[in-house]
Amino acid sequence: MAALDRITQYVALVIAVYTVAYAIPLLLRGIAHARRADGSLRGQLGAAHERPAPLPAGWSVFVLVPCLNEERVVGNTLRCLLDGQPGVRAVVVDDGSDDATSRIAAAVGDDRVTLLRRTPPAARQGKGAALNAGLRAVRERAGKEGLDASRVLVCVLDADGRMTPGAASRVARLFAEPGVGAVQLAVRVRGRHRLLLRLQDLEFWALSALTQFGRVSTGSVSMGGNGQFSRLSALDGVGTRPWSDSLTEDLDLGISLAVRGWTVTSTTTAYVSQQGLTSPRRLLRQRTRWFHGHMSAITRLPELWARPASGFLGRAELTGYLLGPYVATLPASVVQPYALFRALCGHGAGLPVLVSGPVWANVLAWQSLPFAAYLATALLYWRRTDDLPLWKAVCWSPVVVVSLYLSFAAGWRALWQIATRRGHWTKTERAVEAPVAGGPPAPGERAAEGARAAEYG
Repeated sequence: MAALDRITQYVALVIAVYTVAYAIPLLLRGIAHARRADGSLRGQLGAAHERPAPLPAGWSVFVLVPCLNEERVVGNTLRCLLDGQPGVRAVVVDDGSDDATSRIAAAVGDDRVTLLRRTPPAARQGKGAALNAGLRAVRERAGKEGLDASRVLVCVLDADGRMTPGAASRVARLFAEPGVGAVQLAVRVRGRHRLLLRLQDLEFWALSALTQFGRVSTGSVSMGGNGQFSRLSALDGVGTRPWSDSLTEDLDLGISLAVRGWTVTSTTTAYVSQQGLTSPRRLLRQRTRWFHGHMSAITRLPELWARPASGFLGRAELTGYLLGPYVATLPASVVQPYALFRALCGHGAGLPVLVSGPVWANVLAWQSLPFAAYLATALLYWRRTDDLPLWKAVCWSPVVVVSLYLSFAAGWRALWQIATRRGHWTKTERAVEAPVAGGPPAPGERAAEGARAAEYG
């Protein structure tokens, strides 16, 4: 057991070094960026109440909406998009749906909406394949209209996504800097009155958003599958099929842009909202897929360092991000329970003594350290939102540990899938929502009786 105790100490040291050298500075940079941009961490919420501005002169924005059996949400998405984003055009990619998705898209849409229907065997080959098909339609339209590819933006919006009014206009202004190849919006989860949805919103709106803002300084913001904007000329530089077949095609695209020297950034002036998952089993399955793609992307590190176009800081940050599951998540999932078990047995697993007295007192002292981190996370979330009182945020602190252990389970499941070469992707099922402002539901669209949907989240 002594040898295991020493190994535990060494692994714990690696986790501590990673946390102090990478994770904490990234979060602090994100907090500073958000405060500089808006004057407060909560300032981003004002975007949902502002009037949508038209696109800057000379810019075109095409929104790709990949759909597979999305009759429950696509109507609301298109209504919000057409009403809240003046001048943008949408390409709805129906990837072989066998429900009313196409009928709803056709009924809700106008001349700004193009419906692209894919049928087997080409259909249902993954989100990346659907996006590449939609991109071909955008390239054809841009070519016919003689548009400058450097002034054409391609946005990816999930079928349940709703951007804040005028988001496309604000994002387009960031591309005035010629080195910017992509912009990723922060994400909110709707329906936060439910416990599991609130937990997901805390992850997205506090930790994820703030660390994304921290990456702005290195130009290596991680691309997400919802609310991502890319310059068409940057996508052209990646190839005819810029989105890969990876389970996280968005992360792959961000790395592809980075190795070609493009800056990927974010903004505090807009965000995108989406549905969350109310089933723990489906949530674990979703997070396993994310970890699978994230952990598989480690194979691109040699390419990243062989092509120094992104600059040293950008490559170093991306390296730290890609190493996270291997040097922090998976090791912590073993070290934490082992150290706790040994300490409770009266041995301590080599834990230094913080307080004198019985072993349980020292264990409690050590557990106060992660609890302080959980409390800080909850307080940051409280500062970023306007629908949660302070006392509830404090009470939420212990619940954050649920997210931690969920990531432990998802990480190991993903590692097993990688080892056994399993790459099956299961689509996330949507929840029924009541129609938002913009008219009655289209034929075939179902609304939840008595439900009330917030328009932008």
